[in-house]
Amino acid sequence: MPAIKTQSTRNPRLSPDHWRAIINRFEQSGLTIKDFCHKENLAQATFSKWRRQTRQKSGLPGFIELQPSPAPSLTAQTWSLQIDLPGGGHLRIQVGQ
Repeated sequence: MPAIKTQSTRNPRLSPDHWRAIINRFEQSGLTIKDFCHKENLAQATFSKWRRQTRQKSGLPGFIELQPSPAPSLTAQTWSLQIDLPGGGHLRIQVGQ
């Protein structure tokens, strides 16, 4: 007789919104992934997959270090600032001219 596949007894399918809430709880918990998953009765592999997907979809690579450039002189008539954003976008501020 063939084996019958059953859904995991850990958790039913959770929506992406539920996973975002779970990941937020983890980030506030101060626990290791292993301890958090054990406490929440989650499979570590599934948790890690959703955590990775959530980071990728948010478009947030984490912290971006900004390097200051020399300040423009007060006598300069024009100056500009460009910030390169994730995903290829740019923020430009230009004064003068």
